Amino acid sequence: MYNKVILIGRLVAAPEMVKTSNDKSVTRVTVAVNRRFKGKDGERQADFVNVVLWGKLAETLASYGNKGSLISLDGEIRTRKYEKDSRTHFVTEVLGQSFQLLESRAQRAVRENNSEKDLADLVLEGEELPF
Repeated sequence: MYNKVILIGRLVAAPEMVKTSNDKSVTRVTVAVNRRFKGKDGERQADFVNVVLWGKLAETLASYGNKGSLISLDGEIRTRKYEKDSRTHFVTEVLGQSFQLLESRAQRAVRENNSEKDLADLVLEGEELPF
């Protein structure tokens, strides 16, 4: 059996790293991933995927990632459940195993200087991807 996820999208917020009681680093982020096709209204829809990174990987993303950063992320889907107020809650998230930031510092600076533009305008279409 095989559990592998590859996402290319943008960080919804700046990553924030925290330390657990065992002094392990953890970063939780949400990645906005555009769907391949536009909806009936002609608008591009996106899925918002929760991602968890641990250890050095979490520290690196917290150091170099920013809101809107274009990222490629590899990982696996994990599910968990917890009890709260006598109700069972289920969570599905991606456990990140590696990532790459896909824009240079210069590209990031241009994007940040044009922050009044919608981030959807900066998303690469399939034919614009470098692979």
